[in-house]
Amino acid sequence: MADLSNQNPVADIQAKIVALSGDKGWAISCYIPVFNIVTCVLCSIKMVNSKFCLFHARQGLALFAFWFFTTIVISIISPLVSLMTLGLVIALHIAGMVIAYGGKVTEIPIIGTFAMKIPEDYIFKMLTGKILDKNVSVTPPVPPVPPVKPVETPKS
Repeated sequence: MADLSNQNPVADIQAKIVALSGDKGWAISCYIPVFNIVTCVLCSIKMVNSKFCLFHARQGLALFAFWFFTTIVISIISPLVSLMTLGLVIALHIAGMVIAYGGKVTEIPIIGTFAMKIPEDYIFKMLTGKILDKNVSVTPPVPPVPPVKPVETPKS
């Protein structure tokens, strides 16, 4: 059996929080249903130097467009088909979150091919009015995990 007394659960939780506050957190937020249009725009501006974040922002924008299309256009034609495609959209949102949490750059089925046709420099220029510098591709550094002080038990 493994000795669990050496592991500090607080340090594990702090390490996970620090990991999610950087690129992964922004990438995951690009797949939050309905709100992903806002988070994708913010991610495209704030994390412009991270190819990982820009990849997931493009997929999030394409997923939002697909959701909008299924909700508005298809529901006029057939509400039943709209509900079925809405289930597919929710599954794609979940798949995107899992992929982003894993730190992978994998295209989501169906949406990924359309998303890769969106030029990232066009999005940045449209939102900020500035031209994206292609030479800068360094991701922002992840803040170090602060050391955890051992918990002292009161002596009786």
